[in-house]
Amino acid sequence: MIGSGQIGLTPFDRQSWSGISYYFFTECRRHGLLHRAFGVEVPPFQRGCLMAANFSTNRRLWRTRYYMDPRYRDALTNEVFKQIEPEDFQHGFLQIGAMYDVPRLLDGKAPCFSYHDGNMAQSLRSPYAVKGLSARVIDQGLAYEKKVYHGLTRIFTMSEFLRQSFIKDFDVPPEKVVSIGAGINLEQIPAEVPDKKYDRPDILFIGVDFERKGGWYLLQAFRQVRAKFPTATLHIVGPRQLTIPPELQPGVVYHGFLRKQDPVGGPKLAQLLRDCSLFVMPSLYEPFGIAPLEAMVHQLPCVVTDDWALKEMVVRGETGEHVECGDAAELADKLIVLLADPQRLARMGAAGRRRVLDYYTWDKVVNRLREAIAAPAGVNATPACPVPPR
Repeated sequence: MIGSGQIGLTPFDRQSWSGISYYFFTECRRHGLLHRAFGVEVPPFQRGCLMAANFSTNRRLWRTRYYMDPRYRDALTNEVFKQIEPEDFQHGFLQIGAMYDVPRLLDGKAPCFSYHDGNMAQSLRSPYAVKGLSARVIDQGLAYEKKVYHGLTRIFTMSEFLRQSFIKDFDVPPEKVVSIGAGINLEQIPAEVPDKKYDRPDILFIGVDFERKGGWYLLQAFRQVRAKFPTATLHIVGPRQLTIPPELQPGVVYHGFLRKQDPVGGPKLAQLLRDCSLFVMPSLYEPFGIAPLEAMVHQLPCVVTDDWALKEMVVRGETGEHVECGDAAELADKLIVLLADPQRLARMGAAGRRRVLDYYTWDKVVNRLREAIAAPAGVNATPACPVPPR
């Protein structure tokens, strides 16, 4: 089950859940694990009333209040109830996220699982957390999620970092939470390029939410990079609109939003992944982040924030580097050091591709899902892939 305006309404829509939904459910079906899938949303009139009840002149605060409102989440749960058919109880249920409370509907008649890239506690704790939420709104939101988590048979996470959050922030027993990882959202694995060159100081950034992904810090850092490497180019992909101040424009190429399935945008994005020497995403908050994995499978070393799942997927010194959140000076230093050493970039690129193929494909993720569902209750969880030493 998938649902809400936050993550999407249609399981096989390539835009739902940042593109993850399509690949995840498709792989579940390919493995014979999927009975059926559906999505839900609250009816328009009821949704309008709930939006009005959470109104704020700050649109981001308004949006956050609305999605945290237990009344909205209960209304979504009721929509799930309307979709459930009698024969569904012969199977296990799996809900994406905790926007609704399916365990309450099942009342023990069938096992119920969930799959997550993040949770409310981590979102509220991040530097990008929305300001102005009242203690009552926060407490109600966290209490709702905790109730859902404790009613589930098992919780599946995309990272060990997130698994630990469920244990520490929501008091979920460790054996009930399993890190199964996540995969790359590509139709096929790109061919390896044995002679890929890294002597061009070309950097790639991909992210629709430019501010949250640390885009402004990257532009500040790139200004210093450009002073060291006058031919350096920063390619920005993702934002549908972006106005860059004149002083930060030299060397920056803004490509806009490129859709992988688009006959023009798809090949252009693939060419950037082939041609660039380094991928950068210094996020201010990142529930998981598929883009670095897709860069790594294209043999691009990655520079990412030293937090969340990012610090697991990118192995510091082996497949890329980590930077402190919001530190433009450190980011510039790391970029300059890496761009000055093409041979090191080549080694990191090869290691990154191996790591993705070993651990971060949807085939491997769904195999872990199957094994975790079949495991006896009380068995301790095993991380989806080795967590790099700190």
